[in-house]
Amino acid sequence: MATAMSPSASMIGTGLVPIFYHRDPEVGMKVAGACAEGGSRLLEFTHRGDRAHLVFAELIQRCEAEHHELIVGAGSIGDPHTAALYLASGANFIVAPNFN
Repeated sequence: MATAMSPSASMIGTGLVPIFYHRDPEVGMKVAGACAEGGSRLLEFTHRGDRAHLVFAELIQRCEAEHHELIVGAGSIGDPHTAALYLASGANFIVAPNFN
């Protein structure tokens, strides 16, 4: 998958970061496929609820196999513990607007 510098370079290069959430990993894979087909190399999954990290874990595992060109990260992360949870699941980047 992506390297540590890839998210920043891709954000600047494409000027686009699709952001989404859905509780169904199948819908997430359709979104990921559409993003990849449309030329986006980034995808941000927003943390919305207690089980969102489980959906993300499945999504990232499947994206590594089916859409390895995508750089997948997690957003709307509100605390370091949640950031660590997503990083442990394989997030390539974290968007955390409420803490440094």
